[in-house]
Amino acid sequence: MRALVYSAALAVAFPALAVGASTSVFVTAAQVTERKQIDDATKKELKARRDTAREARKSLEKQLKDEHGKKRETWPGEAEDRLAAAEEKEAVAGAAFEYVKVETKALKDAVKDIEEEFRDGLVKEGAVALASSAAAADVVLQVEGRRGEKTLPTYFKPDRCYVLFSLGPGGRPGAAQRFARVPPEWRAKKVRAYKIESPKRGSPKFLFEAQNGAGAELGCFSSAADAAMRTVGRLIEDNRAALSAK
Repeated sequence: MRALVYSAALAVAFPALAVGASTSVFVTAAQVTERKQIDDATKKELKARRDTAREARKSLEKQLKDEHGKKRETWPGEAEDRLAAAEEKEAVAGAAFEYVKVETKALKDAVKDIEEEFRDGLVKEGAVALASSAAAADVVLQVEGRRGEKTLPTYFKPDRCYVLFSLGPGGRPGAAQRFARVPPEWRAKKVRAYKIESPKRGSPKFLFEAQNGAGAELGCFSSAADAAMRTVGRLIEDNRAALSAK
C-alpha cells in the first residue's frame, strides 16, 4: 500500500521523470564531531547572531518596500538581490543556532530514512539510482543535521521534524560541470524544503532544511526524509537539460 501511495504521489509531482533515467544519487552523513552539550556562552553568541541577522533583514525589507512598493515582484533586480542576500544570511545564522547540537546517530538514522524514501519513491519510479559512493554519483545528498520538536510537552515523540541537508555534485565524470549549470537562485518549489544557502565560489552546494508537514506528525522524521528525497526529484526535473548535458 505504501508503494502504491508513493507511486501515485510521484506521478503527480514529477510527471516528466523518465523511466530508466541515469542520474545517480549518493546519500551520506556529514563527518562531524559529536556535540550534545553546548555552553551558555556559545548559545548566547549564536542566538545573538541569528537575532541580529533577522533584524537586519527586517530593516532592509521595510526600507525596500518604502522605496519600491509592497509587491516584491515589481522591484528592480538590484533590490531583489539585496533582500535575497539578507534572507540567506538570516537563514544561515538561524541554522547555525538550531543545529549547534550534533548527534552522529541522528545523522546516520536520517541517511537510512532518506535512502528508504528513495527506494520506495524515485528509485522505484526509475528516476534515479542510489550510488554506492560519492565518486560514483552525479549528485550527493549529505545530511548535515536533524532535529525534532514537540508542540505539546505531553507528546511522547516529536511531531515537528527537520533535516538539514546539502546537495552538491558527485564524482562521476562531468558531474561537477553539469551541477554548476544549475542556477544558484533555484528553489525546490512545491516541496517541504526551505533553501538556506545557494552555491558560491569554493562551495558548490545548496543547503536546505526539509520538514514534515501538517497532518504528517506520525512518523515525522520519515516525512521530513521524504521531503529531502523530493527535493532531489525537483532538482532533476527543473534542471534536466543542465544535468544531462555533455
